[in-house]
Amino acid sequence: MATVRLHPERASEYEAALADIMPKVRAANPGVLFYHAGKCREEPDTYRVVEAYAGQDAMDRHIGSESLQQSLAGLMPMIADLDIRIHDCVA
Repeated sequence: MATVRLHPERASEYEAALADIMPKVRAANPGVLFYHAGKCREEPDTYRVVEAYAGQDAMDRHIGSESLQQSLAGLMPMIADLDIRIHDCVA
């Protein structure tokens, strides 16, 4: 799960970029089971990206994929803070 805090006034640009990028990343990485973003109602300019993978190999492939690296390169100028936390499924 990633918490993404944007620079002010970048939300519409970020959302447009995600609408383009996320379907491409999903298609390029078949081991990604769930890959979605949501906007936080309580915190302005804050988003959460939630991801789930078929296994560690699928996560490693996604993280190392060219599609993800290109996506991050385009998104990083909009992002003020990025906090990524890896969780293990328990239920």
